[in-house]
Amino acid sequence: MDDRPEFASTQAILYGPYLLAGHSLAGDWHLKSGANNSEWITPVPASYNSQLVSFSQYFKNSTFVLANSNQSLGMQKFPKSGTDMAVQATFRLVPKESSSKFSTLGDGNDRSVMLEPFDLPGMNVVHQGADKALVIEDSSKGTASSVFVVVPGLDGRNGSISLESQSDKGCYVYSDLSSNAGVKLSCKSDSDAKFNEATSFISQKGLSQYNPISFVAKGVNRNFLLEPLLSFRDEYYTVYFNIVG
Repeated sequence: MDDRPEFASTQAILYGPYLLAGHSLAGDWHLKSGANNSEWITPVPASYNSQLVSFSQYFKNSTFVLANSNQSLGMQKFPKSGTDMAVQATFRLVPKESSSKFSTLGDGNDRSVMLEPFDLPGMNVVHQGADKALVIEDSSKGTASSVFVVVPGLDGRNGSISLESQSDKGCYVYSDLSSNAGVKLSCKSDSDAKFNEATSFISQKGLSQYNPISFVAKGVNRNFLLEPLLSFRDEYYTVYFNIVG
């Protein structure tokens, strides 16, 4: 036991025999506790696994995935499972209407959804207007720019989808891999094959999945996804937290 006062709030979290670790990349380890456990740490429902998705595009004999990197979106080469990049390339389709339920990934088609990064519960992908980058923002702000409609892919391919902004009709999540310009919101002006291709993605089961023993813990700066340490492979994590009241 460490008796130094500066480490009095440093704790690990056990769930029965399991040591819980939090997905963490930037060195953030600050949790905010409540009067009782249910106020600051809640289990992840098993049904949420059906809402996890990864989006990919094929370019020059390689597959690329949509991924969160430093609070903005970009395209990265298809990652190996059990890596941080696989985590960052996984999103949860959060139905805009709380009454909506997804039992399969296909249930998200033609629905209004928000995209929550797998390792950043409580955050959403938002657009900043036409021709501007997509970024990650706290969902508590409730901005209309965080809502997208899953529509059939504009390229017409079987199984592809496009993500249309609900607030800016006719504007879609756009990735121009040929120019390495990143991911942005782009608006359709005419029938352009390049535009249709750049706004179409193959959606698949999320490259990362929730462990059956998963929790969301409220943080000072952002929330944490907690899972048993033994379930981590090559991802960044922290097992110690600075827990403040």
